[in-house]
Amino acid sequence: MKELFYELIKETCNGKVIIDNVEWPYSFNTIIEDKIRLENKDNNVCLIIKNEEEFFKLLEEYINLELSINRKTIRINNEKEKIKFLIVCLFANGTTEDFINPERLIKRNIEFLKDNTFDYLDKGIEVDVNNILDDSKIEIKREQNSTMMETPYKLTFTFKNEESIHKLPSIYYGIIEENGIKKCYIYSIQAPKNDNNKFNKKINRLLFKINDGVEDSKEYYDYKEGVSDYYPEGNISDVTMSFVLSLNLFITLLQSENIKEIKAVPYLPIRYNSRALSAKRNDNEENMNRNINIQKNLTNKFIRTFRRLESQNNGIKITTYPYELDEFLTIEVNNSKNIANKLLDETSKDIEKCKPKIL
Repeated sequence: MKELFYELIKETCNGKVIIDNVEWPYSFNTIIEDKIRLENKDNNVCLIIKNEEEFFKLLEEYINLELSINRKTIRINNEKEKIKFLIVCLFANGTTEDFINPERLIKRNIEFLKDNTFDYLDKGIEVDVNNILDDSKIEIKREQNSTMMETPYKLTFTFKNEESIHKLPSIYYGIIEENGIKKCYIYSIQAPKNDNNKFNKKINRLLFKINDGVEDSKEYYDYKEGVSDYYPEGNISDVTMSFVLSLNLFITLLQSENIKEIKAVPYLPIRYNSRALSAKRNDNEENMNRNINIQKNLTNKFIRTFRRLESQNNGIKITTYPYELDEFLTIEVNNSKNIANKLLDETSKDIEKCKPKIL
């Protein structure tokens, strides 16, 4: 394991990781107990390993667990190359502070893999939502992600009737336990594509009801109407309604498991840098600007979705923003059932009726 890792960090120092003869633009420096220093002035992230023995012990445990679970990944026939790729993916999903404390990163991902909080959803459950949409259900399912995604699992939410489906955004999450208390990390909310059919148009019209009772700020209204070029980042109107619904359903499930804290992850430096490095090497200014806009959207809209739901659901409260205390958006979850929107409230209650474990 050590020899393979040393090979990898030499490549990340130069921003060129070779996996099965394919180059990947992952870049970071590495310092190991002040006895090994691999540094490149072009890299802005540094992995600091203070206890080499503990680090490799945890890394081996993580890799063995991944190999035993055998999640989907890119096609690699050589096991050595597969292990190397698993290590790359692990650090690609590290936060800024994870690179200062990589043991924390590995321990967290081991717990993510072992977590069975929502394993009862592996076969999916169907929730009747006839009170908001005739002859319809919402299917909720836990699905395993490939090794290239941020988390081992996601929850999917799908509107269904006898003829059609409409996929809502999925929540990419991981759950750990600290001192007997479960904590949920949310890395992303991602929307799948839907067909442009009658049922999907009906769902899209339904989702607009999430706006009931929410008014645009004057600054955002002026921006939308073209009166002003100023975009107010603090507004909570500019969100995607389907994202708000999926997040609200997920919060209901967290409440049922008595999970009291969410850590939302707005920034993963290696993922951002890999896109930037790829654009730079191809001398593609358009892709460089696109990468900046992608990250801006990922960060700002991600946080705005939580802020929007906080304004409509008393079950959550944002306690700290990224880099106030740590690198996460921290959200406190309580057992309040006070939701100030009929669509969000009704679908939440429908889930509570469906699952025996729910409060």
